[in-house]
Amino acid sequence: MKILCLYNNECAAELFEWIKEQGHETICSSEKLKAQWCREQKFDLAVSYTYRYILTEEILLLLNQNVVNIHNAYLPWNRGADPNIWSIVDDTPRGVTLHYMDTSLDKGSIIAQKLVGKRPGETLRSSYEELDKAAKELFKEAFIYYKDWPQMKKIPLSKGTYHSLKDGMTVKDIIETYDMSLDMFKKRLERKK
Repeated sequence: MKILCLYNNECAAELFEWIKEQGHETICSSEKLKAQWCREQKFDLAVSYTYRYILTEEILLLLNQNVVNIHNAYLPWNRGADPNIWSIVDDTPRGVTLHYMDTSLDKGSIIAQKLVGKRPGETLRSSYEELDKAAKELFKEAFIYYKDWPQMKKIPLSKGTYHSLKDGMTVKDIIETYDMSLDMFKKRLERKK
């Protein structure tokens, strides 16, 4: 298959290299997609992990609506930005999700999900790294069943939560370092209220 790999964080490179090692042609991009380029490429699948741009309906159609996103949240909880931080702030389920993309942010049909428990002594950094690891594992496990994805998809019944980049600024000011323990982060949140 010819697979478009969309990213903005180098942590995605390992996963995209794995896809290539499975014998697929991969083209990686962190740029905003142009319609003409997508039309010319004729991709079989597009995989987004850490990609910052919202795909338009035109781009999704040019990619045959076969675009999936790996989101470091247990959707529908923590849609949008900073899902790791919001799972801590809101005490919502923490996990990772593989879902089809549509024009609404992180609301496309879910293919696979995995809960990721919180561990004692975790820091903001180690918590993010744990989600990153789980996200890659989830994709690899689900990719085996790629031909069945259309039959596997489901729509979440709950409304869940959403947070924008701007929302994140309201809590990030208490983070001195991402090596801060989750317990310390929660204590600072309490003091801020």
